[in-house]
Amino acid sequence: MSESKPVIFRSSANPTLRHLIRMRDNRSRRKANRVLVDGWRETSQAILSDMELCGIYVPESLINGKNDEFQHITEVVMAYARDNQKLNWVADPLMEKISYGQSSRGVLAEFVRPNPSLKSLILPKNPLILVLDEIEKPGNIGAVFRSADAAGVDVILLSDCVDQYNPNSIRSSLGTIFQIPSYNGTELEFRQFLMSRSIHTFAARVESSKSLWNCDLKGPTAIVLGSEARGLRERWCPDTGAPIDGIRIPMTGQADSLNIAASAAIIAFESARQRSQG
Repeated sequence: MSESKPVIFRSSANPTLRHLIRMRDNRSRRKANRVLVDGWRETSQAILSDMELCGIYVPESLINGKNDEFQHITEVVMAYARDNQKLNWVADPLMEKISYGQSSRGVLAEFVRPNPSLKSLILPKNPLILVLDEIEKPGNIGAVFRSADAAGVDVILLSDCVDQYNPNSIRSSLGTIFQIPSYNGTELEFRQFLMSRSIHTFAARVESSKSLWNCDLKGPTAIVLGSEARGLRERWCPDTGAPIDGIRIPMTGQADSLNIAASAAIIAFESARQRSQG
């Protein structure tokens, strides 16, 4: 018996495609508890994280063609979609309508949004955590996750950060945002969490007198990084609960601060360097 021809979505009036177009809006996505992922590499990372798959959408042109740039990843993702009966074909022009920025990256995947809480957070025996507070730019959050993945650290996003599953966050993280255990919570919840586990907290502040190079980051440590525009302001001061030390990255040029992604990378790798030396 010959294999049946695949069904191809060819109308933007199709209920599934209309749903995906609605899901491009952040508010609709959060309300529906969904995550949309564009790109083969990013989709493969989401699959590896065991997120619940709703559907994978691939352009019609790939039915008999090859994706030379990500051929191996393409084969793995499509095999997974077939095995789970979640593979859907879409006419090429319509792929642009359901893709972020109306620019298809070869595949679109829809997943159920994970909602882990601080109560479910499982840390290593000697944790190192980057805490993001009031970060407004999705691209910067993604870049922090990419550095965290490289340095082997965890990430906590306080509730007033931009959505970590924004398409720009996912893209700039190269999909690593799905591989790092990350949790959301309020400032008060996380302060209590740190105190209950005796985790030493540092707050990255431009005005701090203590240099990063002179800080001992070998033990259980959390490092708080604030808004690109406003820093940490009065938040995370030493007199507001658990003992908190201010630290700064030494700088010799005219600029008095670095981009949040650059700061996170420097701090994460300095911590990793200290720990590698015992």
